[in-house]
Amino acid sequence: MKVADVVFEGIKPLFTDDIKLVEVEYVKRADGMHLIVYIDKDGGVTIDDCVAVNDLIADKLDELNPTNDAPYLLDVSSYGLDKPLKFDWQFNKYKNKLVNVKLYRTIDGRKEFTATLIDHNDNSTQFNVDDENITINATDIAYITPYIEF
Repeated sequence: MKVADVVFEGIKPLFTDDIKLVEVEYVKRADGMHLIVYIDKDGGVTIDDCVAVNDLIADKLDELNPTNDAPYLLDVSSYGLDKPLKFDWQFNKYKNKLVNVKLYRTIDGRKEFTATLIDHNDNSTQFNVDDENITINATDIAYITPYIEF
């Protein structure tokens, strides 16, 4: 199992409904290996949230020893608005809001579009595009990200 997967599964039970674990990455950077723990929270993630999660997971990471004693830097970070939605709670958070959709193949002449997220389940996602409701199979969706308006 990959380091990121071991960490995700190992620390997942430590999280509550307030702060949610979204993703773990184990990546090489110029200054060495980084274990990045991405979190999310309604209303946004603060520095204090990152510090609290760092403290929350430190002992568990020592116990898991996912890198077999190889050194790494631990980063706890907000998941970010530009990242794809992955979990049901994220889709629920963006219901009736604009999202960007990227498809694996062209459907109705579109491979990318902005739409209102209506509903989501494991098999399909429903959107409103140009005042028309459409349903797209999950296997056709590459990713969905929140729409960011500047």
